[in-house]
Amino acid sequence: MHLSGQTPLFRAKNLEKYLGIESIYLKLEGANPTGHKNDRIAEALCKYAKTKGYEKLLIHGSERYYKSIIYFADYLELECYGQVIKSDLNISKKKQFQNINWIDIKIKKNEDEVTQIENYAKENGMFLLSEWEKKPFIRSLAIQSIMEEISQKLKSPTSVWSQAKGGYTVMSLYHQIMRSWIDEDIDTMPELHCGVSKLVVDKMSDTLQNQPKFKEILEGMQSIMANTETIIHSIEEEKLTEAVKLIKKLENVTISKNEAYSLAAFLASEHKEGTHVILLNDGRSDIEIKEISKLPDIDMDEIVKCTRELLQPYHDSYEETIDAVKKAVKLGYIFTAKRNNKIEGICIIVHMGFEDFIPTYHLAYIGVKSGNAGRGVATSLINEAVDKTGGKMSLHVDIPNKRAKKLYEKMGFVHCYDRMLYKG
Repeated sequence: MHLSGQTPLFRAKNLEKYLGIESIYLKLEGANPTGHKNDRIAEALCKYAKTKGYEKLLIHGSERYYKSIIYFADYLELECYGQVIKSDLNISKKKQFQNINWIDIKIKKNEDEVTQIENYAKENGMFLLSEWEKKPFIRSLAIQSIMEEISQKLKSPTSVWSQAKGGYTVMSLYHQIMRSWIDEDIDTMPELHCGVSKLVVDKMSDTLQNQPKFKEILEGMQSIMANTETIIHSIEEEKLTEAVKLIKKLENVTISKNEAYSLAAFLASEHKEGTHVILLNDGRSDIEIKEISKLPDIDMDEIVKCTRELLQPYHDSYEETIDAVKKAVKLGYIFTAKRNNKIEGICIIVHMGFEDFIPTYHLAYIGVKSGNAGRGVATSLINEAVDKTGGKMSLHVDIPNKRAKKLYEKMGFVHCYDRMLYKG
């Protein structure tokens, strides 16, 4: 089962009205476990290392990369090591990630750093997970799943907007677009657009004779953009700030400034009629998931009322619902999803009393307030439920509720058997 992915594809209706555009969707990658698109890559790399028989991981990259790798390594029971370097950045990492091992690798100035770290990992039986590693096929497969999820919902996207650092995201999206088009999952091939820092775009036109390594990266990016026919948009820093403020105001979606290039590029461009998708690497809705089952002053009647209202027309009787709520308070979990301190969704999980015979937990109820379609409320609740139960969870779906069944299947649930009730 995947812990990452299946992030919300949220229709930005207020942004549509503001720009006078027919259809805009935001792919909110901040709904991943640690809040970033990189989680897809981290999960794939950690599983790859586990499959290869490694027990120790050597991490080489940014704080954002460390966070993703450590999360999935912990889930897979892999031991993490970080590289000690005397710099402000690495001192910050060491303070933030105190639960991993830190080692001092002596780096020779005249030799490639990644190669030296890779050799150290081999000599010490570690699997190197470098943010700049040389196994792009794993990254590509992980990121392709983003476009696959988009294709499952949108048959004819007009354009897809992302941002570039090295170009692998654009290449991955392009490969999946080609696959989806060949398989007839999509009717047309969308244009690819990419927001890039103005500084990077300016340097693309320079010779950079004194920076051969940076020149190689930029030339590689240029090649990818040309081969995928991606349109590059040069973005100045002030446009990022404007984009972050606007999307928060209109849609209550939060993104960091450094990850706002795709949105800023979209806002600064003219558009064809149709459906446009903007990939936000750490974009997330303002939904707050909170566990309330262990609160001392929990109001069970209020929870029952809320649950039955949100589940219409699929709610159970009061007696059945209160029974499940009492069980969840005693041994299970109750989660609420709130926006501006108002409940938008609820999830009731009961403990079944078994470890192996059937799944330990059962998702008794999950309900979402109308008007939240595509905003990631149900997805966020299910992700929290899976995380808390370790995936040892079953659920029932009413036969007519095809929409819910489709969501559960996307989230990793499979149809194992039909439930039959004795009615006399």
